[in-house]
Parts: sequence; structure tokens; C-alpha cells
Amino acid sequence: MTDVVQRTVSTQGVTVSELSEQVAKLERQVREAEEAHRIANSVWDACEEHLDEIRHISSALSELSWELDGYIADCDYSAVERAAYEIRGATDADRLLPVLRQVLLLRALRDGDTPPDPAEIESLPELPAEEVAHPILTREELLRDSQKELEEREASLRQIWCDEGDEADLEDALHEARTEAIQDRATRAGRHLMKLCEYIAEELCPELVTSTENGNIQEALKALAAVDAAGREAEPAYKVYEVALSEQYEKSPSSLGAVGEHLMLFESWLGTQ
Repeated sequence: MTDVVQRTVSTQGVTVSELSEQVAKLERQVREAEEAHRIANSVWDACEEHLDEIRHISSALSELSWELDGYIADCDYSAVERAAYEIRGATDADRLLPVLRQVLLLRALRDGDTPPDPAEIESLPELPAEEVAHPILTREELLRDSQKELEEREASLRQIWCDEGDEADLEDALHEARTEAIQDRATRAGRHLMKLCEYIAEELCPELVTSTENGNIQEALKALAAVDAAGREAEPAYKVYEVALSEQYEKSPSSLGAVGEHLMLFESWLGTQ
């Protein structure tokens, strides 16, 4: 009886049984396609999530640079120190290299490329000295440049206050120039941290992001090595600033504004203990 039904109930020569098998096959293919699409979307989302972490470095450093401008103007040394540690944290390869590895692997899966050899992305390359181009400011360089500028200003003042009877005015002008030179050293040292932020954000991060997005493994590793090296400059740069600001406080506590007043009160309190 079944054979009669299968022979008589058909669509364009296909039996109901065959049609059912075709429908079931199509349903399996749809489910497999949907699962493949879901997996592809998951890989894409994971890749973009990790990429965003790398993309965020630039904006984080730009924001830090803007905040540093206010901290330096207020002589807020503790906030400047905190910002220096944040610069290091934002650029630390110990944190970023695992992220970069994930992006490179996920990107290869997403685009159907051959995944990178794990050994190839295990560590960062050592940069040649000539390729380390981030700004550096040492205490010696700061003092040398400051002394040169001060000598030029003193020579100019001596030409202005050169008449008989100008001695007192000259002495006042020289004292003011020397005080301002000390203040300028602290400001320049603080602004070096801003310069460092801007250099990493504007010069190094675009190369890191582009090479990572393009799956250029060697260039991405090299770019991250440069970011890490520049970020390591933040802590010694803060030390230069700290010494310069301490010198400013010793010469003119009131020039530090509210911070100077707070430190003077604290010193007075310590004197009573």
C-alpha cells in the first residue's frame, strides 16, 4: 500500500519520502549556516573588542596630556605622579602583548588566513638604538638648557640696567630672572610628560593600530615595542619634575600656590611636634 502512495503522490517526479529527505537536508544546512554565522559574528566581536583596547591607548594618553596641563599649572605634584604611572600602565607591553596576540589570532580566523606561529608572537623585538625616537629629558639636559637661557637673559638685563645708579634695579631684575628660571625648569619638566603623551598618541599609536588591523605581525610587534619603550620614560621623567619642583619650593614656596601653602603648613606642624 505504501509503495502505491509513494508512486502516486509526487511532485514533478519526486516522491514524498524523497521530498522529506530534501527538506530535512535543507534544514540541516540552514542550521549549520546559522551556526557558522553565529561563530563568525562571535569571532568578529571578540576581535573588535580586543582591537578597541589597542585603539583606546591614543585617546587615553591624549586625555592624560590635557589633565597634566592643569596639574602642572597647579603644581599638583601628586596628581602629576599619578598621571606618570597611568602613562606607564596604558603603554605597558606586559598588559598589551597578550591583547595583541589575541587580535592577531582572531583576525586570522575571521579572515580565513593562516594563524600566526605562537613562537612568532611570543615576545617583542629589541629595538635598535637609532629607532628609539621618543622624547627624553634628563636632569643634566634640563639644567644645561636652563643655565644657557639664564645667562642670555642676564646679559640682556645688564645691557638694559647699565647706567650709574641702576645697580639696585639690576639686582632685582637678576633675582627675578633666576627665580623664574627655577620655575621654568619645573614647568618644562612637567610638560615633558605631556610631550611624551602626545608623541605616543600621535606618532606611535597610529602605526600600532594600522599594522594590527592589517595583520602585519612584525610591524605590529615593532610598534608595540616602541610604545612600551616610550611609556617607560614616564617614571624617570616624573623624577626630573619632582626634583625641579622641590627646588622651586625651596627657593619660593609661595610660587607653588595652594600646594605650597599646604606644604608650608605641614612643615610648621612638624616643627611643633
